[in-house]
Amino acid sequence: MKQYHALKAQADGAMLLFRMGDFYELFGDDAVEAARILEITLTTRDRNKPNPVPMAGVPHHSVQGYIQRLLKAGKKVAIGEQMEDPAVVGTKGGPKIVRREIIRMFTPGVQFDLEGNEANYLAAIAPGGPGKWALACLDVSTGETLISGILDSEALAAEISALPIRQLLQGEGSGVSSTSDVLIENLPPNYISDPQAQDLLRHHYAVDRLDAFIPDSAAVRALGTVVLYALRTQQQEVLPHLRPPVPLRKPRALILGPRAAQHLDLVAGADAAPNLFDLINGTRSAIGARQLKRWLLAPLAHPEDIAARQFAVRELASASSRLEKLTRALVEVYDIERILGRVSTGLANPRDTLALGRSLSVAPMLLSALEETNSTTIRELSERIHKVWDKIRGLAERITSSQREEAPLISRDGGIFNRGVSPELDRLLSLSNDGQRWLIELETREREATGIPSLKVRYNRVFGYYIEVTQAHLKSVPDHYQRKQTTVGAERFFTEELKKFEDDFVNASSRQKALEQELFSELLQAVRAQTADIMDSARALAELDALHALAKLADQLGWSFPKIDDSLDLEIQEGRHALVDAGMRGGFVPNDLRLSAQSRLTLIITGPNMGGKSTVMRQTALIVILGQMGAPIPASSASWGAVSSIYTRIGAQDAIARGQSTFMVEMSELAHILHYADERSLIVLDEIGRGTSTYDGISVAWASLEWLCTRIRARTLFATHYHELTRLTSSLPLAANVHMAVEGGRELHEGKLRFLYKVREGAANESFGIHVARIAGLPRSVVSRAWKVLEELEKHSPDSTGLPGGGQLSLFDSADPVEETSVVSEPVFEQKIDPVLEEIQNANLNEMTPLQALNFIARLQEISRGSVEARDEVPNPPPPGDR
Repeated sequence: MKQYHALKAQADGAMLLFRMGDFYELFGDDAVEAARILEITLTTRDRNKPNPVPMAGVPHHSVQGYIQRLLKAGKKVAIGEQMEDPAVVGTKGGPKIVRREIIRMFTPGVQFDLEGNEANYLAAIAPGGPGKWALACLDVSTGETLISGILDSEALAAEISALPIRQLLQGEGSGVSSTSDVLIENLPPNYISDPQAQDLLRHHYAVDRLDAFIPDSAAVRALGTVVLYALRTQQQEVLPHLRPPVPLRKPRALILGPRAAQHLDLVAGADAAPNLFDLINGTRSAIGARQLKRWLLAPLAHPEDIAARQFAVRELASASSRLEKLTRALVEVYDIERILGRVSTGLANPRDTLALGRSLSVAPMLLSALEETNSTTIRELSERIHKVWDKIRGLAERITSSQREEAPLISRDGGIFNRGVSPELDRLLSLSNDGQRWLIELETREREATGIPSLKVRYNRVFGYYIEVTQAHLKSVPDHYQRKQTTVGAERFFTEELKKFEDDFVNASSRQKALEQELFSELLQAVRAQTADIMDSARALAELDALHALAKLADQLGWSFPKIDDSLDLEIQEGRHALVDAGMRGGFVPNDLRLSAQSRLTLIITGPNMGGKSTVMRQTALIVILGQMGAPIPASSASWGAVSSIYTRIGAQDAIARGQSTFMVEMSELAHILHYADERSLIVLDEIGRGTSTYDGISVAWASLEWLCTRIRARTLFATHYHELTRLTSSLPLAANVHMAVEGGRELHEGKLRFLYKVREGAANESFGIHVARIAGLPRSVVSRAWKVLEELEKHSPDSTGLPGGGQLSLFDSADPVEETSVVSEPVFEQKIDPVLEEIQNANLNEMTPLQALNFIARLQEISRGSVEARDEVPNPPPPGDR
């Protein structure tokens, strides 16, 4: 156990898998935790001693599956491997204990045996000033590398929550708290310095200066941290598959607000609800799926870029034979990026290299499908694939011609290569496969050469292979036969040829496997040497697969390509929510929607609960995202000016772990929108202000609408149940009212309310909340009581606007409209006290006798019926002695 404890001290808090024979063993707390996570048997070591050590183990041949389960549980795993052959331990002159070392470490952010299209980031933050940070993200399985600019704490938190980060590295005392989804690891202050980060990255990317792609020193340190961490865990000096970093937020891409992807169900969430990515993902490869997801989360923002991609998609969609040819070729493309990740770290197996060779070999078929194109985008892709194919063709042909179709999962098992790769391997394969036939041929040759018809070639475990000659033919035995054994009636001989065969045949299998391992290592080295070219090929194939997926969307009924220009207008004809439409199988009610820079940049949307307000707003945002990806959209036609960013505030979520209520989360997200949105933004706001008192909520919503219409002047969809806000259209020329239509009304308390799901001009008169409550199944008596309460409240409510004289006051009446700190006048809401409540408030209930209390209740009844008016004071109760 001394060796185990020494390695455990080096494992830096990781669970240590300690190789012992055919098992990897865990001890102590690691064993207890592993037994719980992996559901394996927990035993003990030295069970007869006072304090036996807990122990659990997993078979070495299936360890990868167990490692993945530990990583999924958020654990770090260190591999303590045997570095010597156990067979020589204890022999004369040999070691007494097998030497073991930690050969690599896996963490939630550093793993290579991944499948699917989801990225898996190891991230690090570095300070860039007081309250400022730089963020670097590295997916070591694919080589994707991202760096941010300088972020404030709010922006940093938003990025961390939006990205698929599995592990975050930070200095001690940094401000990121732990979350359930991210492993937070605090590093010592001296983990890497700025000069060390500079030197490491220059060496790794083979450049003299970093200024061209990492302009900020904080970003250099953050990226240096993740690269150094990855190198140390894999005990490598360089990982050639890592790409040069690209900006986290691309400069020519549409910006999605902090929670827009979640609000709009763009990608899969924890609840596994339907999402847009799964709906449109018609890619045939994992690399294509990841590229499509990148396009979805960062659509294009410039009309010329959108037009170029849209033209490419249109061209692919217009030729069904070409699209089918691409589909047949792309289905043969494996996850090239992750294969290269395993090659770079020495974790690749023969199936990986065979899949790589097959993937690269689709280039000729793709080039044939891309001939005669008018699209600049497709032509550039074709040229890239052709250029790289000229460089990697030899490697691809070497792999596909040399490797057997049934490649083994483990290289040490042999059976990797075909004949013709190596003369020595061919001989060993012949010995292994054709040994018996060779013995029969030898026997035939020797009988003919010696003239001994009874000569036999035989084998036993004690003497091995021999030639047996009967006593009657001993005089015919050639001189080169060497006697091996004498038996009753016969002599046994061997020849140098037979002895060599025996040596070769007995050891052929192990020698064949060892030679194939050497040849496989040479093949891996050849792949490493062309990593850059293979990565170029992977990127081109990924983009082509993503274009192919978008082109397939054009086949869907009712999908069309939008027109996108530089205006600030937005018009959609018969638009549909892609996800809801797919779920309803043709039953979705389409809607038109129009925003104009001259007259209606903001739509105030009212209508009943469940009437479709949120759906219309979400579908508008989804249509814009799809259109600016270059894809067709679920609408009969549409046109709009390019959107630079999409901000959303939809739904009700709290953040209890951060001490934030639902309303606080809502206000934080609203604040972010009001600070960062610009005139080219698309803003979607759903029921702002509902998480607090009515008047507070109306005030916040009122002020926000004025700010959006007068300051930001962005295209905005604003859904609300505060009907007071609909009066704002009379003073805000860029605001307009629309509502979701219904059939039925309040006069039919028990009647059916029919939702039409159509957008109509003008404001709604009510929200039909009690109708919806009845539909939801509230008890009949509760619904009936709700109607009565509503009638009472409305009978005693103030003016419908809630404002003196039914008017409206601006929040920006100050002399200087630009200064936010100017004194502003706010809407004043007049509140009248009910006379019954006023009587109760003025009464001294503690001093009333029972009889007085009964009289008081009778008086309240009279007041409520209007028989008498409320008095200013309630009569004083009699003295205590009269009670």
